[in-house]
This record gives sequence, C-alpha cells and structure tokens, in this order.
Amino acid sequence: MDPNTREKIALYIRNQIAQAGSRLYAYTVDNQGKANYKREVVETVEQYLNSYKERKGEPRWVGVVGLRGVGKTTALAQLFSELTQVEQSHKLFLNLDETVNVLKVNLYDVLTVYEEILGTVFEKLSTPVYLFLDEVHNDNSWAAVLKGVYDRSRNVFIFITGSAALLLQSKVDLSRRMVVEKLYPLSFTEYIYLNEKKPFPHELTKDIQEAIFNYHNAKEVYQHLIEHEQTVGNYWLGIDRTAIDAYLKLGTLPFVFQFTKETLVYEQIRKSLDTVVKSDLPKLKKFDNDTINKIDSILYALASADIVSLKKLAEMFDLAINTLIDVLDTLSKAEMLLRIFPYGTHYSQVKKPSKYLFISPAYRSMFFHLLGSQTSYENYKGSLLEDIVGMYLQRILSARMDVALTYDSVAESADFIVSLVSKKIALEIGFGKKGSVQLENTMKRVNVAYGVVVSFAKLYLDEEKNIVSVPLEYFLLL
Repeated sequence: MDPNTREKIALYIRNQIAQAGSRLYAYTVDNQGKANYKREVVETVEQYLNSYKERKGEPRWVGVVGLRGVGKTTALAQLFSELTQVEQSHKLFLNLDETVNVLKVNLYDVLTVYEEILGTVFEKLSTPVYLFLDEVHNDNSWAAVLKGVYDRSRNVFIFITGSAALLLQSKVDLSRRMVVEKLYPLSFTEYIYLNEKKPFPHELTKDIQEAIFNYHNAKEVYQHLIEHEQTVGNYWLGIDRTAIDAYLKLGTLPFVFQFTKETLVYEQIRKSLDTVVKSDLPKLKKFDNDTINKIDSILYALASADIVSLKKLAEMFDLAINTLIDVLDTLSKAEMLLRIFPYGTHYSQVKKPSKYLFISPAYRSMFFHLLGSQTSYENYKGSLLEDIVGMYLQRILSARMDVALTYDSVAESADFIVSLVSKKIALEIGFGKKGSVQLENTMKRVNVAYGVVVSFAKLYLDEEKNIVSVPLEYFLLL
C-alpha cells in the first residue's frame, strides 16, 4: 500500500470513528425524534451481542440479509448505537459501497490501517472491537478478509448486511462462523405499530398461526379461529380500513414513513430497483448490456401476470429462453422475486412454468404507478394481496423443517399448496365464490387436509367441502 493511500484511508477511518454515531443516529429515530421500532432481528442480534460482551460467547459474526429497502441499515444503526459503553475507537462503521466505489480502496487495506490506528493487531487486542459493515458484498474479497479477522482474534465481533444470495454464494466456507438472520418486508402489524404505535398482538399471532396450519380439517380450523373473533375485532378497533390498501401498495417498506407524498416513495422504490439491476445482479450473474436493459420491462410484464409462458416471454423480449431463465433465477436470488414452483414431481416442476411473485408488493405497485399503466388499483389489488400472502407464507414456513410451498399449475386451481410433514393445505386468495371453486378443483386432484380461502369475506365454514374462509383481518395478524 503506498503512503498516499494509507493516509487517505487513515483520514477516512478517523472521520468514521468521530462521525459515525451522529450519521447513524438519523436511522434510529423517526421524524419526531422518537426512537424507531426495533424489528425482531435487532432483538435477536442484541442477545448475541450481550452474550458476547458477557462471556465472549458465540456467535460473534452475524449477517443480516434481505431485499434492499427492508431496513438492514437501520438495524445496523440501532445495534451500533446500543454500544454506549464501548470506547469510541473500538467500534467501526463502514459502508462498503462507499469504501469500494467512492474511496476506491478495499476492505483488507481499510482494516490493516484500522489496526494501525488502534495501535495493535487484532490478535493482540485486550478489549473487544466491533465491526459494522453495511452492504459488505460490494467488496469481492469480503468473505476471505473477514474469515481471517474472525479466526485471528476472539476479541472481534462482526456484524454485516447485504443480499442473501451475495453473502451465501461466497466460495469461502463461513457455515461454522457466521449466523445469518433474515429481515423480511414489514408485516401489517409492524406497519400499524410504526404508523399508529398500536401494540403487537403477539399471543394472538401465535394462536392464529396454530389454528391455520396445525389442525386436521376445516372445521377444527374454524372452531379455533372463532374463539378469537372478539380479540381480533378489538385489535382492529380504531384502525382505518383504508390502512389495508395503504399497506398493500407501499407499507411493506419501512422508508415509506420518511416521505409525505406517495410519488416520492415510488421514486425511491424506482431508485432501489435500479441499484438491484445495475449493481447487485451483475455480482450474481454476468449479463450483457442488452439483457440488463430489458430487465425493467420483464419485471413490468411479470407485474401484470405472475404466471407467464417462458417461451412467449422470451419471444416478447427477443431473448434466448435460457437467458430469460437465468434472469428470473437471478432476480429471485436478489430477493426481488419469490419463485413458487408448480406442485408435483421434480420432472413436472421442470416442465411447467413457475409463478413469480414480488417479495414486496410495493415493487409491483410501483410499476403500475410510475410506468403509465392504465390499470386501476382495484384491478391489480388481488395481485398485491397474493404477494402479501406469499411473503407471509415464506416468512412463517421458513422456520419449519421439510416444508414446500408450491402452486397448482392446472387452470382455475389453488394459488398455493403448503406441504407440511404430516399434511397438505390448499390456499386460495379470492373474493368469495371464485376462490372456493378454485380450491375445490385442486382438492379433487390433490389429497389435502383442508382448503383455506383468504379474502375480504367474513369468517365462514363450509363443512361439507372442508373449506374455511379466513378474513384478511385474521391473516394479516400472522
């Protein structure tokens, strides 16, 4: 490293040590200066931090992953701000997008100069150092560099954020060192808490999950849900029903609360998408410029219809079908899309098209709002709701073992089939009779324990058909 580079890095690090607290403070409070809500992931990592501070316990390397805009930097800022008893020079915040793309230096050199500022190498530290590295995947060698730091000293706690695929595709084996925590888009109850400070119905959430997924038939599901009818009603007291529409359109992304105009939120979503396409995707897969320039249009086509013929889509955009498959697969890895495979054997899953939902319906909504679509909100509201249900199912079921989330690829059939160890459940996102008919079609062919319709209708049991209609007011509390 030449002297000029070393001096440039040293100046940058000293500025970071002096200013990071005030820079990150803005992420920890709302527009009124009140402390921002801590997501469950933050509380989990706080437990790791406390364990480490008390007895140098593991884990001491934590990665928080998720879609751009879901609050990873806010989580990092909240954790950084919690370390009030740590000497200022012993906690370092770096945004790797800034160091790599603006400062034009790599992580290895930054940490080497940081050791010089500390006055000792990591392995000779007498008190812990805390590294907070945002968007770490911007440095191609991050995994090897941090593995080296981790192995050299137990006096270093590492916290990183980034895309799940970009973090987990590393060729360096981190499985025994790094714990990965997933940060999902906001749930409805999180959105309402941030908007109205209404307390979380934690016990009710667990009870509704238990009722929908853990019983044997629709009658049992209905009986357990009806027991909570009053409690659910009490939660909704005072909540404007237009809050559901606001949530479906934009409320899954935390930065919505920073803006007073809807158009500004959509523009911010647009910028996040540009970053994903131009920065994140090339790190996952190399595409030529012509393909990159078509990705916006491909996403717009998916926003209009989540199940599409790959052959027709490839022809529409003049792409080789294998290139299109790579694009969709990479968008799924970048957590822009949620891929739902068709139900059936591996062979049939390969032959039939997958369904692609948006991880956050705000991105689908953005396409309809900004790109001149003449489609009214009422006409694409159902697609936003299906995104939400897909997001909820992914979040809830990811904690379970041996679970598959698929859809019935036969026309006029169920939107989702949840395959648990002991049973299968068919779900349809509908608005009354249509949903029931589609479920019935699936239930004639697939041996499911019961069918569930999620809609704006009331709680209702069709015992003969073994179908329970679950109101959105219940499902959004999951």
